[in-house]
Amino acid sequence: MELSIIYYLCLLLLFGYFVIYHFPHTNSIPPSPSESASVNDPNDQVEELDPEKFYHHPVWPQRWHHPALTKEASAKWWQEPWFKNAADRRSRQFLTRLLPCYFPWGYIIYRTVYTPESEELWPVVMERMAHQLNRGIECELDYPRELPGDESRPKQLIEESHKYVVISDPSRWDGASIEQVRGHFAVYLRKIKQEDYSEESRFASCLVVDERSLKSIAKDDRNGFVGVVDGRYNPEERYDKPSYRGFMRVQIKALWELYVNYDWEPMSTLCPKNPDGWIPVYNGSYGTVQDEDANEYPENYAQHRPKGLAGRGRG
Repeated sequence: MELSIIYYLCLLLLFGYFVIYHFPHTNSIPPSPSESASVNDPNDQVEELDPEKFYHHPVWPQRWHHPALTKEASAKWWQEPWFKNAADRRSRQFLTRLLPCYFPWGYIIYRTVYTPESEELWPVVMERMAHQLNRGIECELDYPRELPGDESRPKQLIEESHKYVVISDPSRWDGASIEQVRGHFAVYLRKIKQEDYSEESRFASCLVVDERSLKSIAKDDRNGFVGVVDGRYNPEERYDKPSYRGFMRVQIKALWELYVNYDWEPMSTLCPKNPDGWIPVYNGSYGTVQDEDANEYPENYAQHRPKGLAGRGRG
């Protein structure tokens, strides 16, 4: 009896040895959901920002390049007629004051809605956002009219150097909150390790397209909105606007205006004031405010604010 027990124990041990030796992964601990998600997190492959090189984001399959925007090529712009003729145009100023690391230019966009309807609307929304950006660039060719020359080369270079970064992963971002987006974007800003260059352009804030944003743009191709998140917002810091919470909306007609103005002012300054419970909306002018469902005050809200609201901001 004892011999038979020993015999079966030996067989069991031999079988265990065979399984472990030939299938070693069966003995490993599976990664947790957070560990699995981090494998596909673009922040894991972020490079430090090099001011002398074109910008690159891990979600792009290839590195971007434009022969007319290299450091060597841009050094010769002054020899071209448009450099002088368009000296007072914002498009020319936009091009000439930026380092190579600012190109390609464009917003970092987080997609947080993945419904069947959103799959149909997403390409429409992205096209409308791009159209409004280009429209903003084109508008300055007609204003102010007294500017000398009608050189369109700066506009052409700006349009050719535009490229979005879209952070999209339904397993990670479906229904994500503003704070989740802010946290991820803040990690990204730390990882590029260039604070001297990261408070302007695409590094000033990120955009969020949620279900409300998606439907608003599908409904209105000018006044539809997306969320704007300040990755540097600190709730313990005192801001000039007590109501500032590091979040606002921007109407897509003002996307170019907002992007350019980041070269001069931080988001905390550009964000419109808002009474408690309302969301500030940047529209390229005085701004307005909305509730969650995009019901809003008139365009001249900032000029005709009801008495008593000025002191009711959160803070």
